[in-house]
Amino acid sequence: ELDEVIAKVEEELGEIKQAIEGRHQHSANDPRAGNACHEVENEIGDLLFAVVNLARKASLDAESALQAATDKFVARFNRLEDELQARGKQLGHADLAELDAIWDAIKGKAPNIEHLRSNAELL
Repeated sequence: ELDEVIAKVEEELGEIKQAIEGRHQHSANDPRAGNACHEVENEIGDLLFAVVNLARKASLDAESALQAATDKFVARFNRLEDELQARGKQLGHADLAELDAIWDAIKGKAPNIEHLRSNAELL
């Protein structure tokens, strides 16, 4: 039964991609652009609903899962800001490659922060 719910989540994600592609086909002055934005918003709502249903079918509390993910993101973002400060940089002045490297290190997907800091001039 979870496979069916996961398929629905994937379907909704595909519909978001289609809506976004449709949105990019209209200029900001085109009256259809507003409708395209509304369609993307509707599809995101459908995806959120499908994900909440997935959590329910998996006997999980979606609100608790979202709160835990939010807490984890805030903690990681605070660490990212601390690391930038240790390098004497501000968030708005760091390039994307450096931010990605720091973020991956914080998530445990890359070399540790100290290694990155010692090689920061390479980024």
